[in-house]
Amino acid sequence: MNCGSKGRFFGLLCSVTIAATAAAHADEASNDRVIAEKTAIIASDPANAAAYELRGEAYYLKRDWNRAFDDCSAAIRIDPNFGRAYHCRGRAYSAKGDRDHAMADYNEAIRLDPDYGAPYTSRAEEYFNHRDFDLAIAGFTEAIERSPKQAYRALMMRGQVYAVKGDADRAAADYTEAMQRNPAAAGPYELRSNVRLNKGEVDAAMDDCDSAVRLEPGSAGGHYCRAIVFLNKDDTDGTIRELDDVTRMAPSFQKAYRIRAVVLHRKGDDKRALADFDEAIRLQPRDSAVYNDRASVFRDLGQHDRALADYNEAIRLDPKSQSALANRGLLYMMMSDAKHARADFNSVLALPPTDKWAVDTAREGLGFVK
Repeated sequence: MNCGSKGRFFGLLCSVTIAATAAAHADEASNDRVIAEKTAIIASDPANAAAYELRGEAYYLKRDWNRAFDDCSAAIRIDPNFGRAYHCRGRAYSAKGDRDHAMADYNEAIRLDPDYGAPYTSRAEEYFNHRDFDLAIAGFTEAIERSPKQAYRALMMRGQVYAVKGDADRAAADYTEAMQRNPAAAGPYELRSNVRLNKGEVDAAMDDCDSAVRLEPGSAGGHYCRAIVFLNKDDTDGTIRELDDVTRMAPSFQKAYRIRAVVLHRKGDDKRALADFDEAIRLQPRDSAVYNDRASVFRDLGQHDRALADYNEAIRLDPKSQSALANRGLLYMMMSDAKHARADFNSVLALPPTDKWAVDTAREGLGFVK
């Protein structure tokens, strides 16, 4: 199975992203302790800018963007030359989707404290998030050169930029160097596994996943890594077994439920597949792709009304989803509704051809419904 392709119904995102997202180990108890300690300091010393900044950082790690923003802004009001507070507020701006103000704060943090490495990395991440890949690479490189403390994270992020740009060798080199900087971390192995998998080096990819599990046996990341390799090997039982471990260790990792649902459907266990799709939707109710996938199960089961409702929701959430439009067109064909099938297939062809399966399906479908 090639995870970069889209199957007849299911377009899986198979990259090993849990290392950089769902498997980030935020220590909630530690954050709560920092918040309690700094709140007590602020109560006795309301002009303590450092206490506000540190509490803001803790709120940021807890994903409480508004409180993080308020605390970091308070630190800046108290001390307008406090570079770290600008970085803190910049990250809150970024999390809230305000790129312009985030970049302004990162630049100010660098101007005020050019030896503080964190804003260099955050600024480069902002470039990456907006697909300014060359600027992102330059930014991460600057962070690596200026701050040894930032080198590990910057190498991990620069590797991801290279991977997105299709430069597998440089991506793998960055992950390998990150391993040397932090030998106990599983993340670089998970990400290098994905690069190797995309190059067809399946056994080497599995070796990296095994190393990740060995280094962090209690983390879901290595097991998700293994699941993706098993998925590429069409090993259904191995994929499900590893995803069972992922959902046990990281119950809120939505993509694991989605992928397991697809594999369970292929195995014929539709009851459990639908339960996994339901959980994936509960965790991320605005994920168009999950509705598209669940609809295809309903369609295979002959439950056309439920399938149509899910396709409609998928398209409402993402009107440019070529996969959902093509799939709904196929459903309309099965329902002998040539008019609506033709409309969906034409809608697919009116969009930029980013999904080969959907485009081919739409063209073929129009040949049947003319």
